[in-house]
Amino acid sequence: MKGNSEKYKPWIILGSGFLTLILMYSFPVDGGGMSLVFVLTIPGLIILSLILSLIYKWFAKKLDSLFKRNLLFLFELGLILFLTSWLFPCSDDDSLCPCATIYNSIIVAENYNKINYNDLFVEKIATNYPLIVTARKKFKNNLPNKIYYISYAYKDFYRKEKTYAIYIKEDSIYSSNKKLLITKLNDSLTQYSEIFKSDTISFKGVKNGFKEMKDEYYSYNDNGYGYITWIKQSNIFEITIRKEVENDIVENYIFYKLLYWIM
Repeated sequence: MKGNSEKYKPWIILGSGFLTLILMYSFPVDGGGMSLVFVLTIPGLIILSLILSLIYKWFAKKLDSLFKRNLLFLFELGLILFLTSWLFPCSDDDSLCPCATIYNSIIVAENYNKINYNDLFVEKIATNYPLIVTARKKFKNNLPNKIYYISYAYKDFYRKEKTYAIYIKEDSIYSSNKKLLITKLNDSLTQYSEIFKSDTISFKGVKNGFKEMKDEYYSYNDNGYGYITWIKQSNIFEITIRKEVENDIVENYIFYKLLYWIM
């Protein structure tokens, strides 16, 4: 005797083919990976899940054994879930696998009491997203007005050697880099400087952060959506200053909306 649950199993198999679509809106995927998801993975898995659901529906009618029907159902569902996990684009920093992201989030939650204010300013890569989101929730009543992310990279190799943040809070300027010297030149200009690996790093900003300064930065890019980049070169390093939308992680990914709410 077949139970009422049988009629739902083909739909469950078919629905599993859309899991990649849910994952791509829940977790960060880098640019190349996103194209791969759209062009190949999502259509392929949806078509496969449709075929498997029809196969299950046809075979289930011929199988009187509940054990055999469940075995077929679990095999087909497991195949879709395995392919979804295997084909989902992942990398070490920019688009972690969902399981790795969930694991990192659990570790961050377990160490909630150890999270400090400077964790708001760690490098903005996917590996650090759980920490950044949790820190923003923990210090939600004491967030900076603006955050600028600074990086030094060798001009010849483009390998980052140092990253930190400069942030504005209540009209005062601070930095997570304790070695950075912040000097107010006048009412409108501020200078930032430090000695780093035998190179003198120096760049200027305005009272409330940075703006386009043709004499100071050889490259300036504002994409019109809140992401702005300033670039300057010293003797050894290329200095990059980047302004981003501060709440974009929570706004863009379903998983981090849930993480922020839970925390």
